[in-house]
Amino acid sequence: MTDESERAAEGLWSRFRDITMALRRLQNFNFAAEGTEGRFTEGWLEELVKDDAALASVGRELVLRAFRAGSDAINFEILTHLRGEEAVALSHLAQVTGLPRFTVSERVNDLVQAGLAVRVLEQDAVRATSLTGGFLGMVGEIEGPLTAKIRERLPGVIAP
Repeated sequence: MTDESERAAEGLWSRFRDITMALRRLQNFNFAAEGTEGRFTEGWLEELVKDDAALASVGRELVLRAFRAGSDAINFEILTHLRGEEAVALSHLAQVTGLPRFTVSERVNDLVQAGLAVRVLEQDAVRATSLTGGFLGMVGEIEGPLTAKIRERLPGVIAP
């Protein structure tokens, strides 16, 4: 596993942990006034740990969801502006993408859902996560060699 893949996996683990903690809180929330009739299904997280196929499915879903959100051209541009910055204002992202602020906000929300960004509500801004760096790095690991191959091989393809 490359450093970028490891960083992405760590970022996805953080996202999974946050989701799991929220679900545990929901599991412990009592919906029924009289007892357990309305409680969220208990024990399913413990069962998940025992099911390798289900764990693989969860992992795959998290990875594919992040790639789906991050691979959109505009979302990818947003992510590149987050790299190396503490926090980037939504107004700045709207300016650099040429999109209305509302649209940028919705795209950022999608990235947050996938674990690729974090909202900084006090500043109306967004910042990168460890997954952001890992994702961008993995894309770069493929993009660099591909660009080199295109540069090297394209003249032979277009030559008369």
